[in-house]
Amino acid sequence: MIHIRTRLFALGLALALPAAAGAAAAEPPAKAPAAKADAGEDVTVITSDKLTFDYKQKYALFEEHVVVTDPQLQLTSDKLTAIFGTNDTVQSLKAEGHVTIRQADKRATANVATYDVASGKVVLAGQPRAWQGQNMLEGEVITFWRNESRMLVYPQARLLIYPEKGGTRDRLPFGK
Repeated sequence: MIHIRTRLFALGLALALPAAAGAAAAEPPAKAPAAKADAGEDVTVITSDKLTFDYKQKYALFEEHVVVTDPQLQLTSDKLTAIFGTNDTVQSLKAEGHVTIRQADKRATANVATYDVASGKVVLAGQPRAWQGQNMLEGEVITFWRNESRMLVYPQARLLIYPEKGGTRDRLPFGK
């Protein structure tokens, strides 16, 4: 397994890999590192069976059994591609194949999940479904903006809302 230390923010997956290509691959530790880095920063660990990192072409491709473990969420997929900009920051991410995202009582699945870092836009496609507790949302495409508390589901959106204990439905699902 390959372990990469990165920073990742909430469902948005704002990833920043080291600028030095040599820092990308290291001998895996026996156990995943703690959630805090030496400098006191949150740490994200990405593991996969294979990593292709091309500093000149500005991308990193994680393949086979990809697991992203972050203090805020966990993502699993068959493949994860990170595209870097001119200052070595991530412009976009694309997770493909059996994508599952978990965060607290929220969970989402899809065949493909893409994230545009600049806009905070996350698109789930290929039989996407999202759950908060028992409540479930599905459609052909689920798009949300992580910093705006806004969501778009099309076409054929379907939302199942279950009453909370005590019979109240005064809270909308999929909120903050």
